[in-house]
Amino acid sequence: MKIIIIGAGIAAVSAVKAIRQHSKDIEITVYGDEEYFPYKRIRLTKDLSYGLQPENLLIQKESWYQENHVRFHKGTRVTGLDPAVRRIFLSDGTADEYSSLLLANGARNNVLPIKGIDKKGVYSLRRLEDAFDILEQAKRSHRILIIGGGVLGLEIAWSLKQLQKEVVVVEALPRLMPKQLDEPASKVLQDIVYSCGVAVHTGTQTMEITGDDSVTGFITDSNLKEHCDMVIHSTGIRSNIELVKDTGIRTHRGILVNERMETNLPDIYAAGDIAEYQDRVAGLWNVASLQGEVAGSNMAGFARIYEVPAAATVMNAFHYSMFSIGQVEEKSYDATITEAIAERNIYRKICFRDNRITGAAMIGSSRELPALKRAMEEQTEISESYERNMTVSEFLLLLKEKQAKKQLLQPSDAAAELPHIQ
Repeated sequence: MKIIIIGAGIAAVSAVKAIRQHSKDIEITVYGDEEYFPYKRIRLTKDLSYGLQPENLLIQKESWYQENHVRFHKGTRVTGLDPAVRRIFLSDGTADEYSSLLLANGARNNVLPIKGIDKKGVYSLRRLEDAFDILEQAKRSHRILIIGGGVLGLEIAWSLKQLQKEVVVVEALPRLMPKQLDEPASKVLQDIVYSCGVAVHTGTQTMEITGDDSVTGFITDSNLKEHCDMVIHSTGIRSNIELVKDTGIRTHRGILVNERMETNLPDIYAAGDIAEYQDRVAGLWNVASLQGEVAGSNMAGFARIYEVPAAATVMNAFHYSMFSIGQVEEKSYDATITEAIAERNIYRKICFRDNRITGAAMIGSSRELPALKRAMEEQTEISESYERNMTVSEFLLLLKEKQAKKQLLQPSDAAAELPHIQ
């Protein structure tokens, strides 16, 4: 049996681990179009300010692939595939055949239709080479525009600020991190960003990047006109589904998969940023890793079902730790526990619906994330009286105590002991 994996990210590595966990004999070949072994893409934004050392970013050392008998082809682009004959086609004109195929070739950054976005000095950070290019340009730049006030845009802004650059963030929606934070949390975050010397403009859209050949400034739809000599845009991703066009593989925003990460064609799987499950392309590291594990197990002949994890976003920037998990918008819950200490820029909110935790957002610490994530994934039932007599701190303490107790119990005892928190 021969498995081919197209793509060289965390989904691919996780799939290899799962396959090798079940079988030492299956032949595995991986094709990646970058000149590097798989690396931790989520660290690119964080490591800009520290310089980039590729060897420190690797998910696994080169020797790991040799030890696990993986044929790894770097810098090799797959240009097409023919499911009828189980064959893929490569940029060098050759072809390769598979018994089973995993599509894990990820996504690319979205490019908004902004006038001048193709000028010299405009960048987007997705790949390691992008990061090197950004660092080189930053050496020659003084004032840098970040288009997009999501997690990645803010992490880039913070890294460049640490390099002593003047940074301005423009976000089209009314607040920062609009997908992860509610309005009060976003206000706290914006105050933190301001206090670190990063200018922020929300509720305004970048309409034009000015300059002749190179960037000299920008204009927004609110008629904000300012100077800058470099632009980095971070406005979401698009799955790389072009590879499967006209192959019969069903797509929407991504490649459609079932709970086994199978596509609609036999022996073809998809995982990571290219996969769409239950109408969603997650675009998250932990999700891609888990989907790769599920796909790899099923490809190796060991049935495994994908269970959607509680989606969490963590950011450590601007001298603060913060996270968001699940849904925190007002329409997503029927009760909350909230704490805010304005003078310390601390905000903590836990959301509930039908006596279960549905989401949380916390600025000031990320230590609480594991307990909340576990409670959400286990669908822990919560007593209806919590909102009347508990602070966030008291609730978290009780939750952790109950989880620790449950861990010590036998599964049958635990089920009887912990119907809810009370």
